[in-house]
Amino acid sequence: MTQKITPISFVPRFIGAFGQFFKYLSDGQYAARCQLAGKGEAFSFEAEPKVITETVEVVREIEAPRLDSVNEDGAHQLLQLLQKEARFIDFVQESIADYEDADVGAAARQIHAGCAKVIKQHFSIDVVNSAPENSRVEVPVGYDIKEIKLEGRVEGEGPFVGSLIHPGWKVTETRLPKVVNTDGLSILAPAEIEV
Repeated sequence: MTQKITPISFVPRFIGAFGQFFKYLSDGQYAARCQLAGKGEAFSFEAEPKVITETVEVVREIEAPRLDSVNEDGAHQLLQLLQKEARFIDFVQESIADYEDADVGAAARQIHAGCAKVIKQHFSIDVVNSAPENSRVEVPVGYDIKEIKLEGRVEGEGPFVGSLIHPGWKVTETRLPKVVNTDGLSILAPAEIEV
């Protein structure tokens, strides 16, 4: 029996997206699993059981993404900036289960403003596909799977025609401050003590 996936509302998606972003940056194994899921590999609970009626030889070589190293310094630096401008770590470390949606929404508005400031100040971000959402687009044969994720029933090698659900995002420039001494980057915010 296939487990039904229930869609998640905006506020939990907004909060969860930040947590997943930093987990992706800091955990190479997690990032590799995300890439496989992004390529359309079914999760174990989504796989339909298949009955084989004849013996066949299947040869399939799957090349897992190679993540030899993770730039922890850059991830820590970005977390520091998000904490400084948006108190992002404070927000995601606190349980919001007991708060009303209106309270979470008000907090998310402030965090959104601070996070947007950090992103605009330190990155240039552009869309992957500039066509309007919901417009018909053609995906050529040999498309870059890092830039385009096909949804639905995908058969053959293309070209494919479909509706643009999301334009995607890509970083075109990074302007993080240069750090000479990286010893303190794991401290995202110092403990504050009033004396």
